[in-house]
Amino acid sequence: LKILNLVFFISFLFPDSCNMELAGYLPLPEMYDTGASDITGFYQDGREFAVVGLKDTISAVFIDITDPSNPFEVGHINGTPALPYGWRDIKYWNRHVYIGTEASDGVKVVSVNDPDNPSLVNTITDFTNSHNIHIDADGFLYVVGAADHDIWIYELTDHPEIPQFMGSWDGEYFHDIEVFNNKLYGAAIYTGEFYIIDVSDKTNPTTLLIHQTGGISTHD
Repeated sequence: LKILNLVFFISFLFPDSCNMELAGYLPLPEMYDTGASDITGFYQDGREFAVVGLKDTISAVFIDITDPSNPFEVGHINGTPALPYGWRDIKYWNRHVYIGTEASDGVKVVSVNDPDNPSLVNTITDFTNSHNIHIDADGFLYVVGAADHDIWIYELTDHPEIPQFMGSWDGEYFHDIEVFNNKLYGAAIYTGEFYIIDVSDKTNPTTLLIHQTGGISTHD
């Protein structure tokens, strides 16, 4: 990843006439030139930040984008190379960033309480690697594509730096999920099935529905 492009949208009177304009870019050092695998952003203390997942020994780079015409790096977090595919998945919750990965790194917990100095404060080591992570509106972290359980659930509400394991669900490998109103919507990539799971009781998720989408896989 040599250049991180930052863009903003300009909306006009008509909904079908939306253009895109380059607002700024950031040339990253050669040591980061391994490709990106995910990006997220957050607003904190009157500033805006992007967090970009990378594939090699840098797992994520943190960039101040408050002024989109002048983005600059504020820090990075090291990690195990996730090559060749290099997937990392990144989410933000309550002044912390969570980094899941297909490398053998568990889920890294990074404090951004001081956003100019992101620091690794903990690592979930119940599994070595995962494909995707999700955090719902109530502060629960869901991990999919990991070993031993198809869904791992952690509470972040009281101590976001120390995720507390709540429960798990088994039945199908999910490639991606979304959680809304205590319902988990899961894409089972290998079977073409779509799941709805009740996660009201985080210690005992229950399957409500399995639907065959009609395809050979359900990706997202």
